[in-house]
Amino acid sequence: MTKKSTKNLLETVETIIGQNAVFEGNIKTDKVVRIDGKLMGNVEAAGILIGADAQIVGDISTDVIMIGGKVKANISAKEYIEILPTAVVVGDIKTNILTIAEGAHFDGKSSMTVSDDRSVNEGKNK
Repeated sequence: MTKKSTKNLLETVETIIGQNAVFEGNIKTDKVVRIDGKLMGNVEAAGILIGADAQIVGDISTDVIMIGGKVKANISAKEYIEILPTAVVVGDIKTNILTIAEGAHFDGKSSMTVSDDRSVNEGKNK
């Protein structure tokens, strides 16, 4: 992920669960959610930022996600998943682009999807 796209994601945050907050339930929005506290429930959002102190248990569906905290969830992201050095992710992930930083912990299965502009036959002569 580029610094420009990270900055754009950060600037569009609509919902914040603060560091000392505990939230039980599901979140569904077409905007960006930032989670720094504890969440027990599913999240469906256009973008998700998970802070280093966050703890999440539940499934996640999004376009883009940056993970810095502890997540126990199956994650589906249409565009990309970025797992930062402070992250612990337990669960299966499915995305188009996956970045796992050195020092991050990931325990699960990953599967890569093919975007509409790329195909398995890309580069082959017809």
